[in-house]
Amino acid sequence: MSDSAHDPDTTSAPWALQFDADGGETDSEQGERVAASARAAGVRDLVLLAHTAHNDAETTTDVDARFRALFTEGTADGGEGPAGDGPGFVSVHWPGMRFGPEPGLTDATESALRRTFPGQDRLIADLRSLVDERPRQFSAVDDVGMLLRRLVEEPLHAPAAAYATDMGDELLPQSDPAMLFDSTSHVCEGLAHALERAQEEAERAEQRPERIEQPGRGPEAPTVSKSGTLTEAETAGPRPADAPTDWLARPDPLTPSARPFGSAESGRALDRLWDGAHQLLCQVVSYAVRRRAGMIGEGGLAPALGQLAEALPDTRIHLVGHGAGARLVAYAARGLKEATGGPASMTLLQGALSHFAFAAHLPQQMRGGGALAGVARSVAGPVVCAYSHHDRELGLLFPLASRMIGESPSLVGADRLWGALGYDGVQGVDGCPTLTLADALTEEALPSSGYVSVDASAVVRRGVPPQGAHFDVFHPELARLVLAAGRIAR
Repeated sequence: MSDSAHDPDTTSAPWALQFDADGGETDSEQGERVAASARAAGVRDLVLLAHTAHNDAETTTDVDARFRALFTEGTADGGEGPAGDGPGFVSVHWPGMRFGPEPGLTDATESALRRTFPGQDRLIADLRSLVDERPRQFSAVDDVGMLLRRLVEEPLHAPAAAYATDMGDELLPQSDPAMLFDSTSHVCEGLAHALERAQEEAERAEQRPERIEQPGRGPEAPTVSKSGTLTEAETAGPRPADAPTDWLARPDPLTPSARPFGSAESGRALDRLWDGAHQLLCQVVSYAVRRRAGMIGEGGLAPALGQLAEALPDTRIHLVGHGAGARLVAYAARGLKEATGGPASMTLLQGALSHFAFAAHLPQQMRGGGALAGVARSVAGPVVCAYSHHDRELGLLFPLASRMIGESPSLVGADRLWGALGYDGVQGVDGCPTLTLADALTEEALPSSGYVSVDASAVVRRGVPPQGAHFDVFHPELARLVLAAGRIAR
């Protein structure tokens, strides 16, 4: 690969598809190269993987290689392309990035931000200066919020604005999350509180087993579900035994206290606010990356999939996505034309999208469903959603970052209303089974079509706060899950 994950030269790789920030292909001939490579190798199954680790060329190459190694281990060919008689492996490259667990911004992270948001060098430098220097003024924290709004704002008519949330189909308007418009100091304090809770939760060695509820139906159905809410009584799906923190599940405001002007504790409060301000930067950027992923998936990868299907009529295509990459491939499936042969399977690993994204009806409102309702009809095989209760990024921070203006978590808690697919699986879809990873890997355990949640907590469990196990996905069991979902012979 070339020296830059975002340089045009990257597309010269015969086993890669590259898209720009608007979803356009950076090289009009890249699809033909992939098809030609697949034909030359004689592959019958082509696995397309999208992840978010495109901070730089080295990171992209490393993550691609680690994923590919899961499929090539023990075979003669450990490089790009097919492993012996195994599947071909195609990397989907796009302008995304991920944050590490370090509390500040490194030079490498600043460089990644510049790649992800080209033309915003001065604004990014100002953000880093504030987050690093931590001026002893509350107004400086508010400046962080102002700069972040400028960094990610999109006009209402911009294409990206249509991908702001997974919590609404065409009946519902799209809007940015409340963290961009609420009081910056209050949001930062709430995020600081969440970081403290993440640290406390990391000290727990184990979690109690989850519970799985069936939707209430008929005259004998309970009026209140086990989780204690009226709306949840009609919502199927796995429930964590507990919310990631009791504070997140409470119906109280998500900000613990008011801004302490003139308080003797103002020094300590400022330190907490700056901790929260750094996390606000991470979450706002992650939100913008997820929004972009949806647009690239539907507007970029979907047409490319159609072209590959036409060029390779005898090859089965399988979609795999991790984190925001899961959102990208899911929206790609939504964007496929009915006449196009759909992918043979889709596997989402720690998906950074709403756990109600596939629901035909959202439990907290009378009309409207998830933005990806019905996507399973575009996939010939199963839509497998692997999740882990050890993913703190999705279990704790994602709900806070996804809260929308005017919506209250008073009935179900923020973790349920704005929860993530990669934390507790598919929600609100009747007939969606939930399997442990061990059970899912037994012969013929996965359904031949439709949605299925797979609890991968047994292996996806390692990581430090605040992300927890979000990036702990390099396991042979997960590669076997992809192969099982696609009925791919190894």
